[in-house]
Amino acid sequence: MQEVYIPENNIEAYLIQGLMEAEGIECEIRGEFLAGGAGMLPANSNVSLWVNDRQETEARELLKRYERGDFAQD
Repeated sequence: MQEVYIPENNIEAYLIQGLMEAEGIECEIRGEFLAGGAGMLPANSNVSLWVNDRQETEARELLKRYERGDFAQD
């Protein structure tokens, strides 16, 4: 598995996971429950999105589209 994205928060993580799954990309969210222990963890602990090695290229292409705003609603 490869880490492909560090979202701003859990909401963005689930949004992107949904986009990936809609495109047939298996996506795993890691670290989503770390916020509960934020006082005991380093400040750089984040939620991250991981995909299978074989789907990494597809996932990164989808992330480029996401960052360009291709999925934004008018």
